[in-house]
Amino acid sequence: MIAPTRHNNPRTEAKNAVLETATKLFHSKGIKNVTMDDISHQLSMSKRTLYQLFSDKEDLLLACVKRHNEDEHERMVALAQNTDDVLDFILANYRQRMEATGDVTPTFYADILKYPKVIEFIDRHQTEVEDEAVAFLNRGKDEGYFRADVDFRIVYRAMKSIIHQMITEVQLQQFTHREIFTNSLIVLLRGCATLKGIERIDRVMADFA
Repeated sequence: MIAPTRHNNPRTEAKNAVLETATKLFHSKGIKNVTMDDISHQLSMSKRTLYQLFSDKEDLLLACVKRHNEDEHERMVALAQNTDDVLDFILANYRQRMEATGDVTPTFYADILKYPKVIEFIDRHQTEVEDEAVAFLNRGKDEGYFRADVDFRIVYRAMKSIIHQMITEVQLQQFTHREIFTNSLIVLLRGCATLKGIERIDRVMADFA
């Protein structure tokens, strides 16, 4: 997949500025606590101009999520070029994701559930990339890191459920993303691993502690 080119015409530049500012505000304060007034004020932009670019807050949030997906794709392509194998990529990606989510307030994930168009897009995207993700994880079997008997389609869907629960379960919001991921996704991944994979995972997680 090739990320779309972002042309530098005035309207596109204005939209990019709004997306960057809105994403930072949503992440730091939560979606509920950020108004279109806040965003226009932060940018010294009139509300009329803002609403010409995005019809409402949900339209803006959806555009922010789509842009985030594009940026994530570019980041992972670059990461894949600088890692040696599947497990190296997964662990390096985990490190980068944990560093990035440190700036995101837990209320952001709780708030996003109130926007059905955004949730529909996220669910659709996760379904669309399932085959690619499963094929990628299966490569780890050939590299000797994962057990041959593991069905990674089940594992992938279990990971999706864990992430969904992390967002929706109020009782989990007292924990950091790093604590949740370390005690759920990493545990699940470790359970799929061979002895070679377990040793590699434990070594990297010990360094990351």
